[in-house]
Amino acid sequence: MKTKRQGLNVSINELRKLANELERQIKQFYLDIDKKDTIDLNVRWLIDIINKEPNCSDTWEIEK
Repeated sequence: MKTKRQGLNVSINELRKLANELERQIKQFYLDIDKKDTIDLNVRWLIDIINKEPNCSDTWEIEK
């Protein structure tokens, strides 16, 4: 089986903003379940990406 690859055109600032938001969400989650001693930053997240130009394979972006 051949591996297929695709890329996502994204800036460092977009990644940093997304990472900050995910970290805020996980901290709030742990506070909600009253587990303040450990925050696991290795939790995996599913993020939404969209392609506003379906006929172009290199126009995917993080959904805002």
